[in-house]
Amino acid sequence: MFKGIFKNRKKEPSKVETWKKLELYELFDDLDKAEKILSELSGGYSGIFADVEEFHREFVEELNDLKYQNVPDFEHICMWFAPTSAWDDFVGLDGIELGNRIYERANKWNNASV
Repeated sequence: MFKGIFKNRKKEPSKVETWKKLELYELFDDLDKAEKILSELSGGYSGIFADVEEFHREFVEELNDLKYQNVPDFEHICMWFAPTSAWDDFVGLDGIELGNRIYERANKWNNASV
């Protein structure tokens, strides 16, 4: 009797399954790589930031906030890593692949109903 009642229930994915599907671990790995790259740069200009040092400070603050949120909001990351935005301004062609990966994964996370 109970088998019939509970048989058709759809199992909700666990948090870890959702994180794997949305590549959250990979996103944080890429964000750590981006932080290392930014820490090694100086100068430059972007329409949003006066120089890469300012971008790096804001990025580190945002990254620390994201790591400790229950459900992170990657809105700033999406804005900073969107094509032709701050990341591209400071890193250029050398970082375009990493920037695109970060943007796509952060966007996927923000658009998912988690």
